[in-house]
Amino acid sequence: MMTYEEFAEKKMCLAPTAEGWEDDPVALTAWYENWEDQPMQTPTGKIEIYSTGLAEWFPDDPTRPVVPHWIEESDELKERLSCERAKDFPFLMVTNHPRWRVHSEHDDVTWLREIETCKVKGPDGYMYEPVWLNPIDAGKLGIANGDVVAVYNERGAVLGGCIVTERIMPGSVYQDHGARVDSIVRGTGGLDRGGANNLICPLATASKNTLSEATNGFLVNVKKVDVLALAEQYPEEFEREYKPEAGLQVSAWIVDGE
Repeated sequence: MMTYEEFAEKKMCLAPTAEGWEDDPVALTAWYENWEDQPMQTPTGKIEIYSTGLAEWFPDDPTRPVVPHWIEESDELKERLSCERAKDFPFLMVTNHPRWRVHSEHDDVTWLREIETCKVKGPDGYMYEPVWLNPIDAGKLGIANGDVVAVYNERGAVLGGCIVTERIMPGSVYQDHGARVDSIVRGTGGLDRGGANNLICPLATASKNTLSEATNGFLVNVKKVDVLALAEQYPEEFEREYKPEAGLQVSAWIVDGE
């Protein structure tokens, strides 16, 4: 529609409205008018609000009902701010897909780690997985931008570098999932330096009849951590081969040459 030189001069390109747009079919009209010839992959071939498959096989599942609706908590999952556990763990953990990697892939890309919101450099030189905290909550907890914090519940704790920002609402804490595991203390009630928050997500599935994980929106608490004191307490774990520009090295995982 224009040369690169024109674009560089104008700084914008307005795409014209397509001719004949008034005659374009609206959304799924063609499917609606002739759905029998192109059925959905459902038992009825239609878009289902009432799930005929669930009604046939699991009609009494309390956490995956035949008509979807909000369920505040179940016997297995109590991860809402309205739950009793919120008295000890008053923050709702948000664990989005990472912006600067794909799950754990690309976590060792050096130039990505130069981005301010990709990692937070701790006083020990370690590049910690960011933890976003609202200024209101950070003020109450005595946490400042750049502090190393522990995000924890009864299942364990993960470390992160705090970013104090209005971009996360009060009562919530945000840390991407998919960080590479770098455990200081392993197992239930453990502590992970890498920020692999899947280690502290609920073990229960969303339904007794599924294998679905509940890895987002679970209860945690937050506290400031003295990583230099932790380094004295766990010298071997803090001395694993590590490069700030790329992360934990493969050699850190090799034991007795294996």
